[in-house]
Amino acid sequence: MGVLQNPYRGLFLCGSGIDFCGKSSQVLRICNWLRANLADKNIAVLRTKQPTTQRFGRMIRSILGDKQLFAQTDPFDLQELFAKDSRMHCEMEVIPGLEAGHIVCTDRFRESMVYGAEKGNVIELHMLMEMNQQLHRRYWVWPDKVFIFDVPPELAIERGKASGRSFDEMERLDTLARVRENFYIFAREYPEANLHFIDGSRSIEEIFSDVKSELLKLLNANGIKLS
Repeated sequence: MGVLQNPYRGLFLCGSGIDFCGKSSQVLRICNWLRANLADKNIAVLRTKQPTTQRFGRMIRSILGDKQLFAQTDPFDLQELFAKDSRMHCEMEVIPGLEAGHIVCTDRFRESMVYGAEKGNVIELHMLMEMNQQLHRRYWVWPDKVFIFDVPPELAIERGKASGRSFDEMERLDTLARVRENFYIFAREYPEANLHFIDGSRSIEEIFSDVKSELLKLLNANGIKLS
């Protein structure tokens, strides 16, 4: 407990960042590129995400989609739901895939606990990390690489509006600005968390070029060959 690592055979990847940073598009590209280029076709590439569609994930979405319910929910209690959802996710999807030697690529993981801390509050970040570790217990695992697609919150909001979908209670300018700063503080406090920041304000192709460069290093370090 307390060690941020992946002890399993498979490779564990994560795409993250503030809302509307473009992470979902990049996670999809990562998965498609790996499936097309892995030499060993017995290695599956499993795409997944947090929060899940399981019980705790549904509770989280209900809270985020209801302004009154969100206001009544303690931020730490909400993060506890995220951690419980993640534990189920690790038990049911992530760890079985890694144990089988596959590549698991998730859209968000527990680096997103930074949403639950006040801006720059290191003590709260440490509390959230401890809570996550305690709730996961033997299902605690950490990605080999976490790509943080870094964008200014103003650009993220513009992208959100352009998408045409409604915003939930965490998708606000002040929240995104706070979380963006917290990602950098988290990386400083936990250098072993494998966070890699990429400028997400560019085109999808330019962003993925940087992602691919890091992927090639990671695959080579893990002895995973390309065709």
